[in-house]
Amino acid sequence: MLSILFLFLSVNLLFASGSKESSVSKALDTPEMSPRLFEMLGNPDYRSIRHVEISDYYLENQLEGLATDWYKDANFYHIWVKSFCDYDGDGVGDFRGITSKLDYIKDLGFDAIWLSPIFDCSGKGTAKDYNMHGYDTINYYEVNDYFGNEEHLMTLLEEAHKRNIKVIFDFVPNHTSNAHPWFILSGKREDGKDDWYLWNQDRLSWNAMGTSSTWFTNIDRHQYYYGAFNAGMPDLNFRNYEVREEMKNVVRYWLNKGFDGVRVDAVRYLIEENGSLVKLTDTQETHEFFQELRRDVIDVYAELGSPKFMVCEAWLSGNRTGLNQYSGTEENPEFNMVFDFDYANSISMALRFNNRDFPNFLQRSVFPANNTVQYGLFLTNHDNVASRTGSTFTNISQLKLASALTLLLPATPFVYYGNEIGQKDAAGYSGNDIRLRFPLDWKEVENQKNDPNSVLALHKTILSLRQKHAAFRRGTYTALLPSGNENMLAYSLTLDNETILCFYNLSATEILNTEIELSTIESIDRVQDLSVLYLSDKTIEAQASDDLLSISSIPAYGFALIKLNN
Repeated sequence: MLSILFLFLSVNLLFASGSKESSVSKALDTPEMSPRLFEMLGNPDYRSIRHVEISDYYLENQLEGLATDWYKDANFYHIWVKSFCDYDGDGVGDFRGITSKLDYIKDLGFDAIWLSPIFDCSGKGTAKDYNMHGYDTINYYEVNDYFGNEEHLMTLLEEAHKRNIKVIFDFVPNHTSNAHPWFILSGKREDGKDDWYLWNQDRLSWNAMGTSSTWFTNIDRHQYYYGAFNAGMPDLNFRNYEVREEMKNVVRYWLNKGFDGVRVDAVRYLIEENGSLVKLTDTQETHEFFQELRRDVIDVYAELGSPKFMVCEAWLSGNRTGLNQYSGTEENPEFNMVFDFDYANSISMALRFNNRDFPNFLQRSVFPANNTVQYGLFLTNHDNVASRTGSTFTNISQLKLASALTLLLPATPFVYYGNEIGQKDAAGYSGNDIRLRFPLDWKEVENQKNDPNSVLALHKTILSLRQKHAAFRRGTYTALLPSGNENMLAYSLTLDNETILCFYNLSATEILNTEIELSTIESIDRVQDLSVLYLSDKTIEAQASDDLLSISSIPAYGFALIKLNN
């Protein structure tokens, strides 16, 4: 009897031991990925309930007479809508506020506007320090009612176009809010939205931006969903034909209504690819979708006489190859323009810390020979790229030089609202991007309007030069090697018969004299005379004799712009 009992206990212990071992092994296994994460899904013939087409029937309020590549000549003013101008006094900037300031924007010399997200969003608030960022979209076809209504927006577009001001909108395709009806329906597996987002039975360890958790529980579906940014902004599934068509329709919808282009947010994270390791950023399929968007949507408008463009936020630092890939190729063009995040850091390092690599950076990365990529240059924007110019460049001469130089390079400049007066970060929010999003100081604007030496006056003067001289917008950049000081940045800009020489003292020390041998400039056969376009200080002198151009008495952070007449 004891033997039989012992045998019975031994067998049960063996089975129990086996069950526990299997359980431990399963817990240590890598979480399983559903193959549906990497399959093309949905109906290829899907049409949005808000479907529009690119045809004369749908077009309204289009700006006529634009060149196909008008964006290369544009001077952009970047507006954070909540904080620019409050028309109705409710504590929030709005569309009518922007409309009321169009003459201010035009008078400064800007002819294009980029609006921060305007669509209805989840997180809303009126307090100055409430970060109503708008990247948590809940309806791509409705505007944020804190900013006004669609009629107000259409009036803004109409009035901007009357002044030949182009307007682009901020588009967020990677993700929506978790309060978007699409996501709620997807969680409930209703209305055919099952696969509009990325779902998995196990929690995965995808880590696109260094965050520890990107897969979150959904109580309706009892599964995990992917949100590269956070739980409140789940990623859309761009391997779903329906999602692709819906998002292309969003772009068509607003371009048809009169917008002149689109800034696309967070492009690096659109589509993930499987392999030995899951690739989460900058994937080939991501590039292919944006090539599709360019081909099927953006470029079609030019055929109807209303050329559009798109610029991308591919936040890459120190990776020019990766950044430039977002321009596509001649056979498969992608974005018309890419934002240059390296530029903001490089110019700051040059002026604040005397980093002498800045001239080499421009030659090597921004204007290398035969480079066809169009860059959008900026000193700051709404994100934690850099502090506002007034906080970064506490020396007023540094601030003016950084502002002017960014407007005087043959790329497309974007000036963030408030930087035209050297506005500083809001105090008390160090490290948080809300510090960059506080209301524009309109009292300071009025103060600077009457000061010919103000930062505002400098912007107006330099933007006027940029408008008058196409070489500043489209000229061929050639680095020059002036004698006399290694702290000098010098280059020529040549377009057709126009050559402009630009000299910048990047240091805190006066440069007594520097010279350029004019024969080293390929575009110059013979100099008849020169015209001084701008001197940052009255002490600066410029003169030409024989083959030499001499610039003397350039103060700390001073600069000179000389036009050669040949």
